[in-house]
Amino acid sequence: MLSTTLFHAMAELGYEGLVLCEPEDTYLSLGYFDYAPQLIDVQKCKSLGIGIIRRQIGGGAVLLAPGQVFYQFILPKRLVPFKVEDAYRKLSEPVIRAYGRLGVEVVYRPINDLVVKKSQRKISGQGAGDIGKYFVFVGNVLVDFSPELMAELFAAPEGLRHLLRESLQENLSWLKRELGKNLSFEEVASMLLEEFSKDFELEVSHEAPEPALEYAEKLRLEMTSEDTLMEDTGRRHKFIKIREGVYVRLLRGGAGLVIKDGIVVHAEGFEGANELIGKAYDDKVEELIYPNLGA
Repeated sequence: MLSTTLFHAMAELGYEGLVLCEPEDTYLSLGYFDYAPQLIDVQKCKSLGIGIIRRQIGGGAVLLAPGQVFYQFILPKRLVPFKVEDAYRKLSEPVIRAYGRLGVEVVYRPINDLVVKKSQRKISGQGAGDIGKYFVFVGNVLVDFSPELMAELFAAPEGLRHLLRESLQENLSWLKRELGKNLSFEEVASMLLEEFSKDFELEVSHEAPEPALEYAEKLRLEMTSEDTLMEDTGRRHKFIKIREGVYVRLLRGGAGLVIKDGIVVHAEGFEGANELIGKAYDDKVEELIYPNLGA
């Protein structure tokens, strides 16, 4: 889990810079505000041997695995716009250019996604926040990805898990899917380094500082502990976010909705489900659903 703990360690110890890495193992990284027992199937993760870690910055749950390239930028707060969306927009620019050079035209979709321009499929999720005295901006270039595995890890009734699987397949993309070929870590990382270097002064080093590596191991124990993972942040997950604008809503009684840009595009598991398709989603929609659940 060094891909996650290292940037925390560097920020806390006062190291600035851009970290480019590829995970050695497969694990789930939760955002700071995520409430694990409600969002993910902890027992399923354990049975599949998928580790869980909780980072100190925002963003959604992310499945890390070999075949992804992560960029983690630790920089002084004075170099970052005050407004969160402006910070995401500015720091996304080098990544957008790198994708373009790799052969995929992507655009920024507020607040923290990069999507393929033509299909609007999410191809990079990002997160940001303050750690110590620094602002940390992180994201991933999906070289390859498994929507099937990601769908298995969410907390969902088995009868509705297909909604997650299909929504992820429809709304996410990755370089292998777009280009029809694999790209190496070196190819992707070199593009990212070149593009970030155009906007920021960076010194190239091929090894992380030894104190940061040692501290990262200590943080791993803390960030994967039961107390950290199960801490109640007060946030409740009414929806499972697939990408900006696309959400899955799982209701009691086996009912499920898929909402895209505020419109119900799929409904199932209750009488009159088809009548909701095309309607704007609001709380009144659920008031109509519950009497038809038979529960």
